[in-house]
Amino acid sequence: MRKKYYAAAVLAAAGIMALAGCGGKEGNGSSENTDKASGGVEYDAGDYVTLGEYKGLAVQYPIPEVSDTDVEDEIQARLEENTEYKEIEGRPAQEGDNVNIDYVGTVDGEEFDGGSDTGYDLVLGSGEFIDGFESSLVGKNAGETTTFTVTFPDDYDDPEEEGSLSGKEAEFTVTVNSISEVIVPEYDEAFVKKVSDCSTKEEYEASIREELLEDYTDESLTTARDSALELAIENATVDGYPQELYDQIHEAEVENYKLFTEMTGWEFTDEEVEEAAMDELNETLVVQAIADEEGIAVSEEDYKSDLAELAEENGYDSTGEYEEATGKEAILRQILREKVVDFLYESAKVEEVSSDEYYGSDDSSDSESSDSESSDSESSDSESE
Repeated sequence: MRKKYYAAAVLAAAGIMALAGCGGKEGNGSSENTDKASGGVEYDAGDYVTLGEYKGLAVQYPIPEVSDTDVEDEIQARLEENTEYKEIEGRPAQEGDNVNIDYVGTVDGEEFDGGSDTGYDLVLGSGEFIDGFESSLVGKNAGETTTFTVTFPDDYDDPEEEGSLSGKEAEFTVTVNSISEVIVPEYDEAFVKKVSDCSTKEEYEASIREELLEDYTDESLTTARDSALELAIENATVDGYPQELYDQIHEAEVENYKLFTEMTGWEFTDEEVEEAAMDELNETLVVQAIADEEGIAVSEEDYKSDLAELAEENGYDSTGEYEEATGKEAILRQILREKVVDFLYESAKVEEVSSDEYYGSDDSSDSESSDSESSDSESSDSESE
């Protein structure tokens, strides 16, 4: 059974939700296109939103920085991308091998959601599954079936939820279909020449640093721009909402979370979905209110040019395919949002700060943790005395 990383799941889901829901309005300063972005819902954002300060906001821009560790991590990731798997016979599986398995898990004699799969590739020792699962396959041969029990951690999921697996003992029956040796390429000039146009490791590392800096620069700009919108939303007061708009956004959030759960196995509570829907709803209303106040609208020309760019960014061969898959209303909402964010960022008072200052230094965090542990230890010693 794969481990669940709820915090990471929620963050990833938030990224997916950014394009979910329906919005827009018919009214002041809106073009025909932004009317359609409402998904058929007619409302006046001013009936629900009282705007606070949204011009000249103080926004921090985290200066992009690429560390040696970032470069090393990227090199390791690329080595893993070029890893080869050589099927072997004549010896049992050992730690570090990739095993292809079929498995069925039961708790109290009943199969449970996410506890079974076929043709699954697992690197033994990777820690991808709960403790005891992977180690139970070490020493097994291809074609062999084994049954063993493991116990889920006490904090595996929410113990209060129905169907919780926390602290429960599970029985797994696993068939090892095949065993493959994992061959990670050596990081040398031969590898560099194979995967790039560079001739030396130094050139390759410099090119990676340049690529990462470009990516980090884009991320910093996106972070600062989104901060401007977040501040505008915080400064606004939202009182109520059109029920039909809420229903559309909530339905879209539910579908997105279902899709994310199917893709990852991570599950979410109704409260988390509701919170995401309300965040999307409030953003939709505030964005529309600012657009109305400033006369910001999406023209037909805007739509056509941005549609082509979005289709390309999302890997679609044509604008028609992207429009059919995403929906014109959702695309219009996204374009309107970006136009409003452009306005907010251009009028903002931008301050450049270091990444450590903006995100928080890992060193300071480690130091605080160490101080806390030291304090706990001293307290414990005092109690012993």
